[in-house]
Amino acid sequence: MSDSFLAIDFGTSNSLVGAYHNGKTHGALPLDPKAADQTLMRTLLYFPNPDLCYYGAEAIEQYIEQDMEGRLFRSFKSHLPNQSYLGTVIDNRIVTLENMVGIFLLELKKRAEKHLNQEVTKAVIGRPARYSMDPVADGFALHRMEKAAKMAGFQEVQFVPEPLAAAFDYRKQITQEKIVLIGDFGGGTSDFTLIRLRAEGFDSKDVLAIDGCPMAGDALDSVFMSHRLNEYFGAKSRYRLPMSSNVLTMPPAVTQKLNHPAHIVHLKEKDTYEFIREVKKCSLGAKDKEAIERLFVLLEDQQIFPFFEAIEKTKRGLSGAESFDFRFDYPEIEITENFTTAQFIEWAMNTRQKIFEGLDRCLDSAGVAPGQVDLVCLTGGTAKVPFIQAELENRFGKDRLQTQSHFHSVLSGLVESASFWAKGQKVT
Repeated sequence: MSDSFLAIDFGTSNSLVGAYHNGKTHGALPLDPKAADQTLMRTLLYFPNPDLCYYGAEAIEQYIEQDMEGRLFRSFKSHLPNQSYLGTVIDNRIVTLENMVGIFLLELKKRAEKHLNQEVTKAVIGRPARYSMDPVADGFALHRMEKAAKMAGFQEVQFVPEPLAAAFDYRKQITQEKIVLIGDFGGGTSDFTLIRLRAEGFDSKDVLAIDGCPMAGDALDSVFMSHRLNEYFGAKSRYRLPMSSNVLTMPPAVTQKLNHPAHIVHLKEKDTYEFIREVKKCSLGAKDKEAIERLFVLLEDQQIFPFFEAIEKTKRGLSGAESFDFRFDYPEIEITENFTTAQFIEWAMNTRQKIFEGLDRCLDSAGVAPGQVDLVCLTGGTAKVPFIQAELENRFGKDRLQTQSHFHSVLSGLVESASFWAKGQKVT
């Protein structure tokens, strides 16, 4: 048992598991028989009731099959640094965030163990360069991950920054020493590692800097809601409470949840849900009331997941066209809106700025200028967004960018980290 280690790339959107087992490295294990790529498991939990949970592709399949009853959770990793987010309640049963993450990690562990035919109690788990820009919140997120890993049955865990793991993978392609920037753009975080890569080996001193930003694909998805689509769901609905002359609009605490794919599911929690019901009663006009009714249909008919999938499709569509029609066709939520690339670029300006501030900090802390970087290796879906690509090309030149990376590069490096650990070498 001591010779077996799992390598877990626990992502906001997708997760993968590899292993170092009996002296051999094992790449991505086939964990999800119902997925198109069986090595790629969607980071999803679906509870039709508090005592039953489905995972990955089966979570979506069962969610649809069971008429979208129960609770589907996505992007729950992004809550880790949020100290005010404790978890949720499913039919009077409290499920903490650590429970949610632990349940998912346990399922990954069980499926990997079945494939290896071996119990495994040691794991290398990837972590973002920063869960949060606040060091206290970042430490809190890591503490939560440690608790979740223990709940999943891991007795020993090492956390390796995901961009550093990606760097280990890229090292295999290198024949001479280079200064390489690894950019890992996921669903929840954008992470950067500046590293001196040598074909002959790795020393911890080769890591020149690690930095990042807790914004990526989900933050880009949310701009479509916050700038246009949330109006369909009461974000601008006006209401007047009984015995008051003040005209109010939906408070930010509600609209911020509405805008984000990880947070919107929590509008179903009792206190928030009752507040929205009260707002509907006190709405000033028919249009205001209709918008809130549309929100109830979105929540009660479990249309949150398909709605944000339609937003994701629109984001991808704008990668190849100047404009793209967002379409959502569900009774009482029939929405067609045209979005342009120019609008997307303008709305995403703050997210883009924060991402590249993380990159600049990484370069500055290493004392390396963009011109001194020999190679820029990119991984993650958000790296393909055209204005992210254009900004990188502007800083480093197109010829230094390597963008044909895939989901497995971080995992491959985590597996190598596990082999270092097994041989008694320090990883970070």
